[in-house]
Amino acid sequence: MPTECSPALFDFLPVESRQVVASFDGGAITSDAGALLLGQTDRAIRLTERFAACFADTRTVELVEHQVETMVMQRVVGELARDARDCARLRGLERPRRTAA
Repeated sequence: MPTECSPALFDFLPVESRQVVASFDGGAITSDAGALLLGQTDRAIRLTERFAACFADTRTVELVEHQVETMVMQRVVGELARDARDCARLRGLERPRRTAA
């Protein structure tokens, strides 16, 4: 069964007026671009927005620096990054971390 691929599936919105292009023919390269895909997906299905709406924000408005939606997204991305590091470590692909001497 042939795989159907739609190039329009990976049309990203510009970032700071710069075009974002994704290509999957680069061989062994960084996976950091997954954050772009995650952001685009989040905007498409409004997951962070809908999840953040579940929280009652009782903070003093004048003292708020970060909106709940921003903090939820940071937490989700942080958890995904941690899971990716854990998977890499389990596969033996993670580089050892340097410790301060």
